[in-house]
Amino acid sequence: MKWWVNYMQWESLNYSKSTAEKNFNLLLNKGQDGLASFEAKDQYQTLRNDFVNIQDKVFEEYSLDSLEKQGYLLDLSFGIEMYQLLNSKYDFSQRDASNDEVWRFLQLEIIPDLVYIRWGGFNAERFYSSNRRLWLKSIWWYIHLSWKNNADETFEILKGNSTDTIMQLVERPGQGYNMQLYREIMYQYKEESMKSKEPRAQFRQVLILNNARIPSISPELSEGEITEYVHRLFKDVNV
Repeated sequence: MKWWVNYMQWESLNYSKSTAEKNFNLLLNKGQDGLASFEAKDQYQTLRNDFVNIQDKVFEEYSLDSLEKQGYLLDLSFGIEMYQLLNSKYDFSQRDASNDEVWRFLQLEIIPDLVYIRWGGFNAERFYSSNRRLWLKSIWWYIHLSWKNNADETFEILKGNSTDTIMQLVERPGQGYNMQLYREIMYQYKEESMKSKEPRAQFRQVLILNNARIPSISPELSEGEITEYVHRLFKDVNV
């Protein structure tokens, strides 16, 4: 699919928030019936087909046939599949993932029907209006910041978490992402959360403590390096 990679130049996408708002309102006016017959533009149909295929795979594998199931499990399982698809087939990079225009484009021009299903309606924040709450952006970064060797290991690390974990990790303002550091936090959180009476509070406080320490401490240069630095974060929080 090298021809598609050459054609799909992510950095050249121009999909401003005003354009997104206009197209969101068009979808809104058509309603659910319009989404049921949604088709991507011809040049993007291959990309849409790939997204639909992973959607079908996830829904079948995890029996996501009811709204109550279409929450964190959908975020996690679809997120892992999307992460692998974009990275391996479409030459997607961390730089591309930092461009909100890419995510608005994907959500409104490629799979608005799936975004609608996940959020139970036309949720403007999740479709386009809130840079921190764009759905596909959130779950791509959640997987990226938690990746451990392969899809199966990553799923095992993350399966016990919740949508709140995604929000705390991805939507929290901070000093930017030290990839190795955040992956170690997510790896250790799997074990530490099982010891804690309040794992969500524990996770939130670990991230707050890290943000407080990171301006004056380089985890890579501290004693025990990143692994020990993260261990101390959890030990000092002790929730």
